[in-house]
Amino acid sequence: MAVPFDITLPVPGGSTDAWGSAINNALGAIKARINTEAAARGVPLDAFAGATDDAKLTQALSYVAQQTYKPAIVLGQRSMEFKQTRQAFNGLAFTGPLTGNEFRYNQRVRISVPGSGWLDLPSGQTKGLYIGNLSFEGDSGTTFFVDHDNAGPVLWASHFENLAFNLFKHVMWGAHTAVTFSGFWDVNNSYDTPFKLWGSDNTYWTDGMLIDSPNMGGGNRYHVWLPNMSKTVVGPIFITAKSNICGLRLDGGRGVVMDGIRFDAQAQAGNPTWGSQLLITGGKFVRVRDCWFYGGMSQPNSTGHTNPAYDKGILTITGGTNILVDGPMFSDGDGSQPNKTAAGAPHIYIGGGSNIRIRDVQASDTPTIKRASSVSAGTITTDPDITVQVG
Repeated sequence: MAVPFDITLPVPGGSTDAWGSAINNALGAIKARINTEAAARGVPLDAFAGATDDAKLTQALSYVAQQTYKPAIVLGQRSMEFKQTRQAFNGLAFTGPLTGNEFRYNQRVRISVPGSGWLDLPSGQTKGLYIGNLSFEGDSGTTFFVDHDNAGPVLWASHFENLAFNLFKHVMWGAHTAVTFSGFWDVNNSYDTPFKLWGSDNTYWTDGMLIDSPNMGGGNRYHVWLPNMSKTVVGPIFITAKSNICGLRLDGGRGVVMDGIRFDAQAQAGNPTWGSQLLITGGKFVRVRDCWFYGGMSQPNSTGHTNPAYDKGILTITGGTNILVDGPMFSDGDGSQPNKTAAGAPHIYIGGGSNIRIRDVQASDTPTIKRASSVSAGTITTDPDITVQVG
């Protein structure tokens, strides 16, 4: 099997050189085994010719695209830099070495494509991408994937795991179907909303993610924005939302579960969340389950956002139907951290929507749930010891 890092064996000395032929046959068997095992792990970027990392990647992508069963491109244990947009194809895979990926300790993959992104999807569906065990660093004008909206190409049945992204404008803006984010993620210092995702049948951050992006600037900013998402689970990510940033926004779709998300803020460092930490403006059959909230609604009347209706509670609901909020935990710091939430700010505010059930609320003080006067009392069901106020 020909591979870019193939082993050249010596030629036996003549047709009667039985000893040399025997040795060569044995070496040939060893060579075949090494090649098979190496190809199973992927093809190293540094096995390809090229004066720059981009030149090597051009050769690597050409080689991989020609294979029936496509090996991963292994980005090695060193610093490297890519400056060209690349079009993805079915089965494209990038991986780091076996030693791991996180916190930029093992390698540094620099991406710089100002005004665009590194990986672009062709029109239609692209399937079977894999990226894992890598740490990427961008800049204020570069996105990891080229941005697309809900009418653009769709990434299908792909897997991303154990990834770090630092200093990107955006990480992923696009449509997904049956995409999985697993392993542990570290996303920091984004210059705008890192994730804006549409689609269905996805499983995001099943093992967690740390996300903290203090450079996002003013205006409407979110760590995770789901304009229309269905039949998708968002797992136990740890969101630190500073100032005008809202941790997560859901606008529509159906069958979304938010499981164990921790909405945090650096209130002790003077960086609480000014407004809501979780915003739901729409959707059907939505579950918010076992989520933690701290440091939200510190200045609800001056959040820097364009719609004041979106910042009425630490968790704000303005639309949607069949929404279950189950076991939320609201901390005021509990004596170990300062309480920066504005006095009287509701833990949960319902400004719209229907068939909303809230149960098993835990709070450092008395849970405060409010509804707008335009929302019927009958549309909200709570535990018997909870009073829903109007305000």
